[in-house]
Amino acid sequence: MAGVWKRDGTVAVTNGSKKVTGTGTTFADAKNGVAKGHLFCMTTGTTVDLYEVDYVVSNTELHLVQAFRGTTGTGKAYEIITTFSDSIPEFARKLNASLSYYQSQSDMVQQLFTSDAAEITVTAPDGTTHKLIPWKRVTSEGEGQAARAKVEADKAAASAALATDVVRDSAMPLPDVWSPLVDSLRLVTGKGKEIKVGEDVVARRWEFERLSAATERQKDGKLRLVPAGEPRYEGGALVKERGSTNLYFPHDASVGCTPVGGAAAMSAGSGLLGETQTLKFSEDSTNGSHYLWLRTTGAVTVGDSVSVSVELIVHKAAFNKIRIGCNEMSGADRVTLSVTPDLIGKPQLLTFTGTANAATLRPYVWGMVADSPSWQGDGSLNFEILSVQVEKGPPTSLIPTTTAAATRAAESVWLPGPANSAGYGKSRTYAFEFEIISPSTSGYVPFICEGAYPTRTLITVWNDGNLQANNDYVRATMSSPVFKKRNVISATFDYDGGYVMLSLNGSPVVKSPVVCTVKPGQAEIAYEKLEIGALGGGGHQSSIRIRNFRQWNRPSPEAQLRAIK
Repeated sequence: MAGVWKRDGTVAVTNGSKKVTGTGTTFADAKNGVAKGHLFCMTTGTTVDLYEVDYVVSNTELHLVQAFRGTTGTGKAYEIITTFSDSIPEFARKLNASLSYYQSQSDMVQQLFTSDAAEITVTAPDGTTHKLIPWKRVTSEGEGQAARAKVEADKAAASAALATDVVRDSAMPLPDVWSPLVDSLRLVTGKGKEIKVGEDVVARRWEFERLSAATERQKDGKLRLVPAGEPRYEGGALVKERGSTNLYFPHDASVGCTPVGGAAAMSAGSGLLGETQTLKFSEDSTNGSHYLWLRTTGAVTVGDSVSVSVELIVHKAAFNKIRIGCNEMSGADRVTLSVTPDLIGKPQLLTFTGTANAATLRPYVWGMVADSPSWQGDGSLNFEILSVQVEKGPPTSLIPTTTAAATRAAESVWLPGPANSAGYGKSRTYAFEFEIISPSTSGYVPFICEGAYPTRTLITVWNDGNLQANNDYVRATMSSPVFKKRNVISATFDYDGGYVMLSLNGSPVVKSPVVCTVKPGQAEIAYEKLEIGALGGGGHQSSIRIRNFRQWNRPSPEAQLRAIK
């Protein structure tokens, strides 16, 4: 059973001093405190040192009649014998303190049941304070539940009104120009190239031009050769790419490769374009490097930006990495794929872009075991080459080659400007979904552009990597945007005293620093096209996938921009 002497907290004492300083002590407690004449004890080993208490200053300070004889120290245990009979004045003091405490508790209970106040403050036995609602306001005069119910009802009504406002503000009318761009160039609304049956216009569509064939990736991963003049669609989106030339031939790597530490041969396989044979590299049984030099490629100039793309299948289960690279390139001269078990036997596209430091380039493919490019070979099949592409500028889709380099022409997609535009210096809103394949050779990624510099209206990723809605005078800029595989952008140009604003994937709206206006005194430059993937006049062609293009010839508030999906 616990004792009745005071032992709470610890004390600090000083040899030769009568002062005792407590930590966590309650020397001056009105109901059970320390009084003059109580016995202060300090125990050291088997020795008990006793002192008479002279007076108490506070809960954490008292003074002794005799100076402390022991060793100076802090955090010391102690005992105070408080069980001696009190003097009549001391007993009266304690009794008065106890009665006062219980009276305060009684008063608190009376307040709790009878007070008309909105709330009262009560003190718990441990000294903490709490705010409580008096019982009368809870149960009497309808002021309790009813009052609170009204407050909650008012909050609900306000929330409902706000929700109604958001729905109303985010609702968009039918677009003035609308094109799904999922599997055709047709417009739901807007003016474009007319498709007629007899004299009747049965549809309108975007203008499209590509003066060469191109490849389209199908759902099974294979490629389809699309004739000149026919648009391409991948994953339910229109493909729009810049022109490019594949300098590597043939694209299936069937000629000109040199194996090291193994052998490379064409054998039965399923190629990307229906080829019945593919190139396969098998290691020998030597201890060392096992890799494949691809064919030497020319037609580049020192300082050119060059991209190397290799589509291959890893067959060796022991590979943990596979690398493609080129010793004649600097900057980015390689890329390494971490090979996980789920990637074995499946086509993988590896690509990198660097700077040519020689007039001829010879890429390589090199597998690694336990991060090492050299290992003891066992004669097994390492990898299979499906296609190789070497091109100037950022990477694009495969351009098939046979005995010479081949070029895919640039794709142009546009609508007539005046027939669809709100007019120079007039408000408009755009929205569309997109995916970036690669930027233009100048580093820009134009999505849409109406008009020509310096009177364009455009949405683009600038060559500094920032997303912009821009009219060549006022712009809204989103720094370092985070793009997903598929993105939705909405932007408005509000010439009615508003701003240029944009939102990416429903993110908070970014505004221009000044109101939207055209450059004072600047006449409109005549150029009657709304283009996809170019910055006016076909310049700075980028490679993108785009779908669900919408244009409203009116400004939109922030709620609408964020709600557009």
